[in-house]
Amino acid sequence: MAAIFLSHAVADKMLAKLLTDFLKEAIGVPHDEIFCSSVEGHGVPMTKDFNAYMKNEIREPELVLLLMTPSYMESAFCLMELGAAWSQSHTTLPIVVPPLSFDYVKNTLGLVQAWDITKHSGLVDFRKIVTETDIKLEKRNEHVWDTKRTEWRSVSKKVIAKLPGAKKVPAEDYQTTLNTISEQKEEIEGLEKLVEDRDELIEKLQAAKDPVAVKAIMKDASGDDDPEEVFDGLISDVTSALPSVARVVQKHVIMDHYDKASKIDWFHERQEFEDAIQRNVINNDEGNSVAWGKKKLSKLRKALSALDHFLDSEEGRAFMDSRPSGTPTESDDRDFWDQYL
Repeated sequence: MAAIFLSHAVADKMLAKLLTDFLKEAIGVPHDEIFCSSVEGHGVPMTKDFNAYMKNEIREPELVLLLMTPSYMESAFCLMELGAAWSQSHTTLPIVVPPLSFDYVKNTLGLVQAWDITKHSGLVDFRKIVTETDIKLEKRNEHVWDTKRTEWRSVSKKVIAKLPGAKKVPAEDYQTTLNTISEQKEEIEGLEKLVEDRDELIEKLQAAKDPVAVKAIMKDASGDDDPEEVFDGLISDVTSALPSVARVVQKHVIMDHYDKASKIDWFHERQEFEDAIQRNVINNDEGNSVAWGKKKLSKLRKALSALDHFLDSEEGRAFMDSRPSGTPTESDDRDFWDQYL
């Protein structure tokens, strides 16, 4: 029975081999002390029953390494290995491979500390974990260690880049994508209507006989809207689209639109945000994210985007520049919404 059990998905065998080689060449783990089913010489021998051999190998290892990738989390067999390590309270090191996050560790093993494999400094802690086992290591001097650690940085980056991605997505992400497609479809339809209007304008201009007629056509096309009326209307659209929750939650949602939402103050604002969760404005997830995927907030997102479009336009910038000195002019500024909400 090997001392180290490397749990991994078959799709990630190149990374598993790289890690196996690093254990042997850089740290000095003997060949026979590593079990890795996909790496030649470390897997299940010929004539052996695969399932029975795997169950025996994971029974009493010194250390279990979980190579947690998107493919790993989608593999039923890998999750059985993870569960076996957890149920038998083995010393376990989850090795997280982005784009996976540490949330996957928390949701499966609890608060077990993990290693982000892209963090080069973690190799030092990795070696320390291995050396603290009862494995009789082969001697490796510091020069060998330093060389192998340097090689790891470049080689691992290339191998990780070639790993297959996830084949499935969470239902919430799928719904968010569908909502985004729907919004983009509406934007495309709006742009198509704009093109049609421009074509009609061109035809009218081509048919015009004198400068007076041209001027009248251009005035009719532009509408000569008052920038202040446009701005007030856009602000009104935002306020009418805000969900019926506490003002502190409304501003939190708006600032999240600009990726500037601060952490929720659960001590002072618990009642307000718990109410927002019940109203499907805030998600009841790990980070209590804003529920932009819900239909309730789609009108607000469109209203904010329309306001941003105006403020980014030449007309909008000129209007905001004309405001009194000290007036907030940028919609991603909290002071802006303190004034206009």
